[in-house]
Amino acid sequence: CAGWYATLATMLFESDIKVDKIRSFDIDKTCVDIAETFNKKWFMDDWRFKASTVDIMDFEWSEKPAPSDGTIGNFYYMTEANGKQVQMKDCPDTIINTSCEHIENFAEWYAKIPDGKLVVLQSNNYYEVEEHVNCVKDIKEFGNMARMTGPLYAGELELPKYKRFMLIGYK
Repeated sequence: CAGWYATLATMLFESDIKVDKIRSFDIDKTCVDIAETFNKKWFMDDWRFKASTVDIMDFEWSEKPAPSDGTIGNFYYMTEANGKQVQMKDCPDTIINTSCEHIENFAEWYAKIPDGKLVVLQSNNYYEVEEHVNCVKDIKEFGNMARMTGPLYAGELELPKYKRFMLIGYK
């Protein structure tokens, strides 16, 4: 979510982590071509990687099991394929958002994620950037915003101008 140029996808594909496929979503329409260029090898491999211009506030989840595979939390979104808009359906097991400081209605967005999904979230306390509409003062405040079972990991990284916070756990 808020995948920008999807450089994280490249790092995940090139790591020892088992990755079936990655979907990257950003509201900025200029990101798709760059993200798919960075990840061309996986884009060309039956769309193991696919970027889409999507407002992550518009995500739609079905709470009912899909008739074909019985999974709950099917995820629907629109993407472009061959110059046409097509509806896609995936059932992600992990939701990653490294730009939570950019989400004005974070609680509304987070509430849309089905319970039981693994989430990896990052934010920061860099209030000086105008687009940072959802900064947090510390990891505790971030954890209170994004309630998780666990969490499996909660940490911070001290940078020269601010701290970056990461939470990993099950919603």
